[in-house]
Amino acid sequence: MSLGNLSTAQQLIKDHSIALTSSLAVLLSVLVFGMGWFSKPTYQPKGKHCYITGGTQGLGKALAESLVKQGAHVTVVARDVKKGERVEAELKALASPGQKVRFISADLIDSHAAEQALIQASEPFGGVAPDYVLMCAGFSRPKFFVEASSQELRDGFDGNYWVSAWTAHTAAKMMVKQRRTGKIVFVSSFLGYASFAGYSTYSPGKYALRGLADALRNEMILHNIDIHIFMPCGILGPGHDAECAEKPALTAKIEEGDTPIQPEECARYLESGLRKGHYQITDNLVCDFVRLRSNAGVPTNNVLLDTFYLLVSTIGVPIWRMTADASVKKFKKSVEADLEAKRFYDAPATTNFK
Repeated sequence: MSLGNLSTAQQLIKDHSIALTSSLAVLLSVLVFGMGWFSKPTYQPKGKHCYITGGTQGLGKALAESLVKQGAHVTVVARDVKKGERVEAELKALASPGQKVRFISADLIDSHAAEQALIQASEPFGGVAPDYVLMCAGFSRPKFFVEASSQELRDGFDGNYWVSAWTAHTAAKMMVKQRRTGKIVFVSSFLGYASFAGYSTYSPGKYALRGLADALRNEMILHNIDIHIFMPCGILGPGHDAECAEKPALTAKIEEGDTPIQPEECARYLESGLRKGHYQITDNLVCDFVRLRSNAGVPTNNVLLDTFYLLVSTIGVPIWRMTADASVKKFKKSVEADLEAKRFYDAPATTNFK
């Protein structure tokens, strides 16, 4: 056999080996991840104790209303007592006899307060940990990094990471100690996948939540506790209104293609993902594309659709990122002028040192 023929034969063997390996990988994915298509949903709220942080407005409130209507016992946790008592009354009006509905006021950024709130919520159930812990608390105040104070940066991280991490820590310990199965559900954001100018005070906490959830998804297999993380896009409500009131024009420009949805619709997406057993849950096709570009190999939602999304996102996501970068360049002069007007700079503009 000539060297040329030998080289050709080796290449053919290599190509067939790659094709066989790919086929086996797809088949394995179907067997591992596809089995959930035929299994009974583990998300069945009726009669379950559902603990919801940030449950007095937006997604949290919409979720609380949905769960009460489905026959769940619901504990809502937030800081604002007046608003919380009003929401408690509204939820009780939706409940049937025998359903437990309760509001607890707590500052969940504090680890001790987060622990005590969960203990207090468990008292009417004999001290037993909640079945489902759904963490919807968080806030966004967009601002350029160089204009943010150290306190604003700290508050942004605390109010989006620790506000959920402390609750998850207490819930996981309670469930494991009591040998309880259940669900711990984090709420991150599209901005926990991909961020851009204006969200330096918000995205770090949301990225960190995804890191925590990824770690716990793996670790809690030891204890048969399900971990999920919701990655929604814009959600209408008081939080969104407050965010838009401070949002830089550049940030608004980059995300102008995002159409925020009502909290009730967002809650439906979350619950649909829980019923399907999805780990990373989204409410937007674009978010699915980005999910496949940054999921670090965690379980997929649907192996066939996700393969298609991955192919599309391979082209589409880099284009989106280039568009975002182009928007930043267009706003460069106006942002510089704004900072000059605020006397932010210590010295007049100079050329960069080489």
